[in-house]
Amino acid sequence: MSEQLKKPYRIVTTVYVTLIFSFFLLFFDKNGLAAISTAKLRCYYALTLAYFASVIFLALYQCVRRRVTWSACRSELKSTPAAAWLITLYLLFTLVSSLLSDFDTVWVGGGRREGMLTISLYCISFLLICRFYRPRLWHLYLFAAATTAFCMICILQMRNVNVFGLYPLIGAKNSCADFIGAFIGTIGNIDFTASFLCIAIPIFWCSILRLKNKQRFFLAIPLLLCLNVLVKINVSAGCFGLIVGTLLTVPAVLPCGRKARISVWIAVGALFLAALILVYFIPIRQTELKQLHNILHGKIKDSYGTGRVYIWRRTLQAVPSHLWFGTGPDTMSLADFARQDVLDASGNLKYVRLYDAAHNEYLNILFHQGIFALLAYLSALGVTFVGWIRKSKDNAPAAIAGAAVLCYCLQAFFGISQLITSPFFWCTFAILVNVLQAKKEAREN
Repeated sequence: MSEQLKKPYRIVTTVYVTLIFSFFLLFFDKNGLAAISTAKLRCYYALTLAYFASVIFLALYQCVRRRVTWSACRSELKSTPAAAWLITLYLLFTLVSSLLSDFDTVWVGGGRREGMLTISLYCISFLLICRFYRPRLWHLYLFAAATTAFCMICILQMRNVNVFGLYPLIGAKNSCADFIGAFIGTIGNIDFTASFLCIAIPIFWCSILRLKNKQRFFLAIPLLLCLNVLVKINVSAGCFGLIVGTLLTVPAVLPCGRKARISVWIAVGALFLAALILVYFIPIRQTELKQLHNILHGKIKDSYGTGRVYIWRRTLQAVPSHLWFGTGPDTMSLADFARQDVLDASGNLKYVRLYDAAHNEYLNILFHQGIFALLAYLSALGVTFVGWIRKSKDNAPAAIAGAAVLCYCLQAFFGISQLITSPFFWCTFAILVNVLQAKKEAREN
C-alpha cells in the first residue's frame, strides 16, 4: 500500500492515540470517582469503536474506488512484524478460551470488565496502531500537558481540595483525606494510578535523555510532578516497576558505544547482586524488604505482598485443571477457590475476602486464557524487547516507548490488568512495535 493510501489511516490513528493519552486520561462523568470504572469503560468503548468504524469506512471506500490491490495487501501482510502475528495468536487463543468456557460472562467480562470484547478491542487497536501510527513531537507534548493536569488534580486532592467534585463527599464528616489512601486523580484506585505513572515517568525522563531539541527540558515539569505523586501514594508495585525498570533501561537506551553499554550492564548487574546480598544478610525493618529477606531464607507466608502470595499459590494450584485454555476471560470471581477466610486474633472468622484477579497479570492470563495465550503474549513481548535492546541506540522513539513498556511489565508482576489503565499500555506497546518496524522498513527501502 502506497504512502498516499496510508495517509488517511495515519490521520485517524493519530487522532485515536492522542485522545487516549489526553482525553481518556482526564475523562470522568458526573458521578466522579464513585463510578469511574463505568465512565472510563464507556469512554474507551466509544473512542475505540469510532476508530474501528473510521478504519472500516476508509477500507471500504478504497476498495470501491479500486485503489487497493491484492498484491498491495499481500505486501502489507509480508511486512507485518512478528509481535503483531503473536498478538493475533493471543487473541485467537482467547477466543477459543471464551468458546470453551462454562461461564456466560466471558464475552463482556465480570467485575473487571475484561471479557472477550474488551481484549478484542485491545488487540485490534494494537494491530492497527502497529501498522499506521507515526510518532510526532506534538503528541509527546500533548501527553505531557494532560499528565501535568492529571498530577495537579492529584496534588490538590492531597491538599484536601475536592477538584471537580470527584470525591463523593457526603455530610460534614467526609473530607478528601478519607479517600486519598485508596483513590486519587481521574483514574481512581491508587494501584492503577501507579501503573499509569510507570508508563508516564519513563517516557519523560527518556525523552529528556534522547531527544535533541531544547524544548525537551520542559518535560521535567510533568516528570517531577509524576514522581511526587508516585512517592506520595507509595504503591510498592509501582515503585518496584519504576526503580528496577529504570536500572534495566539505562544500559539499553544510553546513546553510547557497545563497550560502554556492556560496562553499564555489568555495573547494573553488580548493583542488583549487591542489593540481594545486603537484603539476605541484613534484616531491614521496611516491610517489603523484610519480606524479601525472609523469602530469600525460605520463609514464605501467605500474607506477604498484602496477600498476593496467597492468591498466587491458589491460582497455581487451580491452573492444572484448565491448563490449556483457562476458565475464560475475567471469570475468576466465579471460581470456588477465589476466596480467603480472614480470621481475627482469636482465630474466629472476621470476614471473607473474594478475589477476581490473580494480582499478577501473567498468572491472570494463565488462569483465564490458558498457557497457549500466555506463551503467545510473552513471546510478543520477548521479540519486541530483543529488538528494543538491539536498536534503541539509533532509534530514540523506540528507546522511549520501550522504557515505558518495560516498567509497566515489571509492575505487572504485582498488578491487575484493568480497563482504566490497560489502554495506555497497549497503545505504548503498539507504538514500540511500530517504530521498530518503521526503522526496519526505512533501512530496506
